[in-house]
Amino acid sequence: MLKRADGSVINWYLEKPQTTEKTGLIILAQGSGCQSVTTSDNIKLARSAFPDLTALTVDKYGVATGDNPADPFDKGCSASFRAHHTMTQRVEDYLQVLESLKQAPWWNGQLVLFGGSEGGDIAARLAAKTKADAVILLSTGGGTSFGEMVKQSMEGEMLLNKVPKEHWPQVDKEFAHARANPQSSEKWAGSSYRFWADAIDHRPVDAMLQSDAALLLIQGSADTSTPVSNARMTLDAFDKAKRCNLTYWEFAGYSHGMQDAQGTSRMADLLAQAGFWLKQQLANGKAVVSCTAAK
Repeated sequence: MLKRADGSVINWYLEKPQTTEKTGLIILAQGSGCQSVTTSDNIKLARSAFPDLTALTVDKYGVATGDNPADPFDKGCSASFRAHHTMTQRVEDYLQVLESLKQAPWWNGQLVLFGGSEGGDIAARLAAKTKADAVILLSTGGGTSFGEMVKQSMEGEMLLNKVPKEHWPQVDKEFAHARANPQSSEKWAGSSYRFWADAIDHRPVDAMLQSDAALLLIQGSADTSTPVSNARMTLDAFDKAKRCNLTYWEFAGYSHGMQDAQGTSRMADLLAQAGFWLKQQLANGKAVVSCTAAK
């Protein structure tokens, strides 16, 4: 059992493959909401794509083992989750768990990070801090700040539903209120002002550019939650920085949850491709050394 500095418990879980050999470790970081990783179908699907690695999952602050509320994005979440959940807290939790595993006899030292949506942002933040060997980011975008991405998504939804502009959410006003009240558990758009204040000015690509890991960014062109333009901006940022450790896959017509234009989920196939990519990166037990292109 691990406890945070405030005495609260970090709920974390390891799933090891059936082998007597040492294995690498993959962190599977879930997306938004207050559902426990133990009840997440997406996490289970992601786990199946990397069977040869030991998988680490960590529940968010205020989420108990087995939590699976009917509304995991708003009313079903605990007061503790509202008061304490932030992306920075999630990063701190992962780092604390990793520190406790440093001398684990089953770990060969190799570290892979995987995350989708909010979890992708977490994986990006962890990449350089943990000196990860490889990082897979799904529906993460990354090229704009989290706040700007949310604003784009909300405005796109308003346009799609033909909502008059005078009735659009006052996003900038709410973000300003969050910045002025960074410890508030008061809610707006399903999250606390504490969460918004911590997240809105963070840009995943800035963390990604600090990492020497082999990075894979996967994006659907029809994603309305994380507009594809954000992912393309990340690709441009790596090109401008003359960094060549980013692989980018864009799937035409795929949604945030990787459904195609006909509504069929392509997640399993896509994760299988990501698993093959990872094996190539970690061939012979050695991580690919990242490169900086010559100017």
